[in-house]
Amino acid sequence: MKTIKAEILMIEGAPFPVIKKIYDPSNERCNGTITPEAPIVIIGHNLDMLTWESTNLYLVSSVNDRMLIECGDIHKYSDDKVYMTVPDINEGEYFLALMILMKDKESFLYIFPISLVVQFAQSKWHD
Repeated sequence: MKTIKAEILMIEGAPFPVIKKIYDPSNERCNGTITPEAPIVIIGHNLDMLTWESTNLYLVSSVNDRMLIECGDIHKYSDDKVYMTVPDINEGEYFLALMILMKDKESFLYIFPISLVVQFAQSKWHD
């Protein structure tokens, strides 16, 4: 598996997904903070590719970039929005990564440059 840059695909004319922001309805934030086992809304351009059968979306830990955590339950909402359920993951910093599966060729991995942070919510009623 090769790690690639979006510029390589753009040169070849492939419309590559661009993520502008991620909204977490659980904490009502758009600052990169996400909640495990809860939905997030990915907002950007060319997001159809995230739902193709030839692609898989993963989370990659910032401390161990060889460990890929598969993200399932990805659904297109509109041309510029995709819903995804965050897997059950530990606190820490992560990046979304797109694996492109090529028939009879090596797979490619693109890591999006958007930092996502998991912090377990404190109860409003907790002192």
